Amino acid sequence: MNKPIVILEGSKQPYISIGRHFGGIKIENVEYVYQPARDAFIRKDWAKRTKGKSWEQFLEEVKAAEQ
Repeated sequence: MNKPIVILEGSKQPYISIGRHFGGIKIENVEYVYQPARDAFIRKDWAKRTKGKSWEQFLEEVKAAEQ
């Protein structure tokens, strides 16, 4: 099973919300970085793809990749 690329509402997620205080978290050997402006954890290998794009454009790219 593929690991999620984006975890929304990171501060409300049980068990992983602590990662917002540290800037990220590791789940089953997959690193996520925390984006406070969006309250989201983004898989580290995808984090650079947010540069130069709107949040909506990035989410569309994520949706396309998950299909």
